[in-house]
Amino acid sequence: MTLQLDAPPTPPTPPAVSAPGRKPVSGRRILLRRLTALVTVAGLLAWAFARAVPSGGELVNRGGLALLDDLAATALHPSLDPGFLGAVLEATATTLALALLGTAGALVIGLVGGLVLSDAAWSGTLPWPLRAGRLVLRGALVAVRSVHELVWALLFVSVLGLDPLVAVLALALPFGAQSAQVFGETFDSVPDAPLRALRAAGAKRCSALAYALLPGTAPLLLSYSFYRFECALRSAVVLGVAGVGGLGFELTVSLQSRNWGEVWTLVAALLALAGAVELWSNRVRSDVAVVTCADWSVGHERSRDDGRSPRGLSRSTRWSLILAVPALAVAWWWVGLSPAGLASARTQDLAGRLLGDLWPPALPEGGLRVLTGAALDTVAMAVLAMAVAVLITLLVGPWAGRPRADRRGPASWGRRVVWWTARLLLLGLRSVPPTVWAVVALLGLFPGVLPGAVALGLYTGGILGRLVAEAWETMDLGPRESLRNAGVSRALSAVVSMGPPSANHLVTYTLYRFEICVRDTAIVGVVGAAGLGRMLSERLAAFDFPVVTSILLASLLVSLAVEVLGRRLRRALRG
Repeated sequence: MTLQLDAPPTPPTPPAVSAPGRKPVSGRRILLRRLTALVTVAGLLAWAFARAVPSGGELVNRGGLALLDDLAATALHPSLDPGFLGAVLEATATTLALALLGTAGALVIGLVGGLVLSDAAWSGTLPWPLRAGRLVLRGALVAVRSVHELVWALLFVSVLGLDPLVAVLALALPFGAQSAQVFGETFDSVPDAPLRALRAAGAKRCSALAYALLPGTAPLLLSYSFYRFECALRSAVVLGVAGVGGLGFELTVSLQSRNWGEVWTLVAALLALAGAVELWSNRVRSDVAVVTCADWSVGHERSRDDGRSPRGLSRSTRWSLILAVPALAVAWWWVGLSPAGLASARTQDLAGRLLGDLWPPALPEGGLRVLTGAALDTVAMAVLAMAVAVLITLLVGPWAGRPRADRRGPASWGRRVVWWTARLLLLGLRSVPPTVWAVVALLGLFPGVLPGAVALGLYTGGILGRLVAEAWETMDLGPRESLRNAGVSRALSAVVSMGPPSANHLVTYTLYRFEICVRDTAIVGVVGAAGLGRMLSERLAAFDFPVVTSILLASLLVSLAVEVLGRRLRRALRG
């Protein structure tokens, strides 16, 4: 997730029609842009491969291959010890509770921040102090969401210790900053005539917002909230590396002790939890607003009434909304959350010391050359990870789209079995945290760019495959059926009618995930891969906070540069 995690790129427009206010672009210029973008991508891949695989360097750790063999051999023999199963259930409940509380905190920040940032909520000319305050808030939100949840957790641990508040804050702050941007844009996307009418009639601002703005955007906000909960669940598992408890922590301990039977039991628990939450979230999101994860991830909002059931909310959705508050209370009690720790004298003293240690920044040993090298390793790792993810998507994604009926009738049972198999494979790839993939990769490969790229590529492949498959599910099959009715073969009609829009979806989501992948390199660096994440982990362990500040600033610059490059590439490929 990048600075613009859910920032909506401009929706695709046909090349032949220029957007209002934009100069028309010739077909030759569009072709030239696309060729330039393709050459740039090819050059990046070649450079990243050369950096990850230096000539003469040894890559495979032959001593670790035996451990990989042991891990694979115990796949069918997970630990079923009653005591351990009880610990797994407790860890599952803790992960779920932390994700719930972190999401709730993020939504509160997102709602308040979204209203402050929304132009619709502030009609008329704003006084300069308020405009300056909004500008400062935008900058603060960009800075907050540019730091990964795991890095926030490591910083909070140094102040609060191993308190559940660490995980809740580490989830709430960056996710809240992302939600504020999305909520603000959602408020601005609805017609503001009712709001202006109420204000003109003398209604106070808060009353006008409550009656005219919030009801119209509630379906989309609820849909995004459940999508954000799915993301929080995955991140809560990642935070286990920081020692905050839950399934991620248990998995890290079992991997370090090489208790492979326990590892497989925990992986099965992760798959069951992630699968159940995704099924439930999909059901609720399709009820309140027909918006898929693929839509939300790039900020694409469909019509709120398109495809919704005329019978209104289903029973499961109504119960989900009714039980939300009691579930939060139970989660609060389960993890023993106590915000009082934030106001204690010890916390204030440690926070003051941490802030004092973080400034002024200092370069690591070796100077700017070492810092630049780590930044380049980070970019190379993200480029190769996306190559792995795209390969997984091309191999599995076409089979992961929900089978639809065609002119010959409903989809066959064989096609449904393939669909379920592909979906389960993608679920498994994205449910296992990248830190675990990195530990497994580091068993067979020496530390460096390559194991980090493999770990991130497997994890990102599970997410990218799902996003692309969801987008493909919504494609219009009319052109394909028309070609088949005209006598064109099944394969050729599918390629001609679905190839161009499928490629557009793949490129859009690949560039979007690349921006996120750069930020996620911090995760695999913490467990010993390469790049800025590894340097950050080492400097945090050594309490070298001035260098930590330099690394965070370098990470921010890399994220900004990648975001700008991603936007230009998207524009070039779209024309």
